[in-house]
Amino acid sequence: MRHGRMPTMDSSGQGQRRCTRCGALLSRFNAGTRCATCRSEPATRQADPAFWRDPTVRRAVAAWELGTVVKLFRKHTGLSQAGVARLVSIDQAEVSRLERGLKQIRDRRQFIQWTDALGVPQELHGLLPMTDPHALVPAGHSGTANTRARGYAALTEGPGQLLLPAGRSLSTTALPVLTLHAASFVGDSLRLDSRPELDAWRGMPMRALIVANRTVDGAIRQFVTDARPDGEHSSSSAPASAEVDIPSAYELDDLTYGILWAISGFEAALLGDDQALHASLVSLKGSTSRYTPPEQRLTAISRMLIGSETCARYILEHRDHLGDEPVFWTREQRGEEAATWLFFRHKYRYLQRTAPRRPGGASGRGFCVPESAVVASPPYERVLFFLAVALMESFGIRTWLTDDGGFSHTDGFALARGRRAVIASWVRTEGDSRLAVTGQRGTLRTFADVTGQVSEHSVTAAEHPGTRLAATADYLGLDAAWLRRRCAQLTAVGTERLARPRSRLLGLDGLGDACRFAAEHLAIIPSTRSAPTR
Repeated sequence: MRHGRMPTMDSSGQGQRRCTRCGALLSRFNAGTRCATCRSEPATRQADPAFWRDPTVRRAVAAWELGTVVKLFRKHTGLSQAGVARLVSIDQAEVSRLERGLKQIRDRRQFIQWTDALGVPQELHGLLPMTDPHALVPAGHSGTANTRARGYAALTEGPGQLLLPAGRSLSTTALPVLTLHAASFVGDSLRLDSRPELDAWRGMPMRALIVANRTVDGAIRQFVTDARPDGEHSSSSAPASAEVDIPSAYELDDLTYGILWAISGFEAALLGDDQALHASLVSLKGSTSRYTPPEQRLTAISRMLIGSETCARYILEHRDHLGDEPVFWTREQRGEEAATWLFFRHKYRYLQRTAPRRPGGASGRGFCVPESAVVASPPYERVLFFLAVALMESFGIRTWLTDDGGFSHTDGFALARGRRAVIASWVRTEGDSRLAVTGQRGTLRTFADVTGQVSEHSVTAAEHPGTRLAATADYLGLDAAWLRRRCAQLTAVGTERLARPRSRLLGLDGLGDACRFAAEHLAIIPSTRSAPTR
């Protein structure tokens, strides 16, 4: 930091006063010795020791997610991006790029310089590996390679497993994986030659994956597909032994990893509860007013499915109360919760039935996603949340997003302004859906205030859906150009060979619509926000 700068002289010989801390020119109306920015920042620059003991902070340090560390540090200390920039003697724009994921520190010495500037305790330095933990290292070789599959362990050649981490409700899932070297590209696909172990792997009845390793521009990249043959290769006329082609669109990165993470976790939980879940859903087919939750213990995901289907049915039973242009409020804040829109079959049917009856109307859906939820979410979860918003927009539903955490505890509802509100909450209700129809003026006024406030002050406010999607990506710290390109690639080849569901309760229609809409409409505009933080 710069201290005690001497005044400089302009061409007329007049002295120009500068801030004694940052060196910025002082206004002639400023009688002090510091600029307004430096005066407004708190005096202390050190985080409390308890901050560095927080598990989220420690995980971010260990994973080299420096952008996350900086965002958490700034929120804790109240320091601005300019203040952090002064700590490490760089431009504020570089801090912004780091927080948005557009810049990454992969050199250990540079990372240590940052941790020293932020005051990271020495004991946390022991968490840092000697090399970039996000790089894929080919089996039997040393060195690193950059990849967009951030934080995913390299899959070494031969049989192994892909360990998918637990979420808030999802349990840890381990998928059998056979990783082989791809000898060639054929069109836009990687080809794996026929071999006995490959043929045996393709016959596995459970979900399993085949991964192709390929060196591209000096970097090891991995491409993944469902081990079970698709319809074309599973016909009786297909040879017993055949090559496997994996579309290049199935490269393992934040998009494909997120899809596999969600569909595999949902599927394992639902199939594990199959009998009890089936009995519960059968009893739900009558009126929801007579439905009683099952006494048998179910996984958190099964409870999510029952809760969301109960709420969907309840709203549809009272659809006539809502008129032509209802507005909706939903409680999803994480990609894990929002991914239910992409993969639960009943939610896709629900969207079809509640979509606006005329284009360009006032119907919309509001989300409350505080900065803390964005910071705490890994990139692949944020991608899933983005896709859920894209799915809403594909049905003509205008989306609003607020970062005001004060709305987090508002019940989910569907509102016909001035007439009725249908309350239907299942997210974060501990498995107990809250259902009610109300015409009370006080409640209607409260709900109208919520949707009015959020729609008027949405952090993604824009008239065009593609621009709203771009603002959503920006708020979530995602690269809009990368999202559009990857969604276009998946749309071209489909997602069936990547993540074909085994459960009849799951489907890929929502995912397909979301990718298609994002590929066609996502606007690429200069970022107007310095970072997905406040």
